[in-house]
Amino acid sequence: MILPNKPGKVRSVYIPFALVVTFLCLMTTNLYFLCRYPIRIVEIYNLEKRRICCKETISQQERELKRIDPALTSTEEVSDQINAHNKIALELEAKYNEVKTKTAARTKVSRGGYRSFQLPQYKLTSADTELTKLSVLNSNLDFLEEELVETNKQLTDLYDRYSAYDRELDYTPTIYPLTQQGYFTSYFGYRRDPVTGRLGAYHEGMDVAARTGTPVRAAADGTVTIARRNGNYGLFVEIKHGSYGYKTRYAHNSRLLVKAGQQVKKGDIISQVGSTGKSTGPHLHYEVLVNGKPVNPRNFMP
Repeated sequence: MILPNKPGKVRSVYIPFALVVTFLCLMTTNLYFLCRYPIRIVEIYNLEKRRICCKETISQQERELKRIDPALTSTEEVSDQINAHNKIALELEAKYNEVKTKTAARTKVSRGGYRSFQLPQYKLTSADTELTKLSVLNSNLDFLEEELVETNKQLTDLYDRYSAYDRELDYTPTIYPLTQQGYFTSYFGYRRDPVTGRLGAYHEGMDVAARTGTPVRAAADGTVTIARRNGNYGLFVEIKHGSYGYKTRYAHNSRLLVKAGQQVKKGDIISQVGSTGKSTGPHLHYEVLVNGKPVNPRNFMP
């Protein structure tokens, strides 16, 4: 219905209901898209940021994948180094056995010998993908890790044995018992008794002639067990060298410089050469005992 502003005929216009509904739907749709547009812009912006981030990640991964070939080469180099170290360990162990047994010849290693290490062999070509190379690299690294663990155990065991033997050497009589060079007048074993002249007397040590007062030194670290006059030995010193079974004895001294129970180091002065006890002149009677049995002292002198 249309009402005029001045007196006149009133007219009416008929608008179909469907047209009204259509109009309202169009308005609602326009309003929806009008409100949706800013939200969509934000979503597109965030998606673009993610795309850029993914592109950077892919570029970084491509750069990392290009390093696979040098890394594979490095694993081969590490494998060669491990083999070189295993050979050195073998030589050290052979030297250890040689020194331990006091033999001049190289001894055969009794702990399995040289372990040659080799990575699994893969035939890679230019057609192989980077992922294939990456799988090979990971496999090589796993093998290297296992071998390094085994090599570390071997070297640690060898180091422990060297350390233990180094401690044992401190308690092993390995030095000349006088500070000055004397000369041997009687050796270990059967001999003619220098006092009685009797044949077949067993000499349990060595006699080293030297001037009276020449310093006598401990042949190894240990504890003085006897330091006193002792029958035919005269002024006498006995030293026990740790728990390794060694004892050394020093007889016919003119003066004792240590007491029983005293700790001494290899090379410490313990007495002075003399001619006390059953003796025909100034000298040092020197004995080495292993597990209570006299052995030839010459085998322990440099």
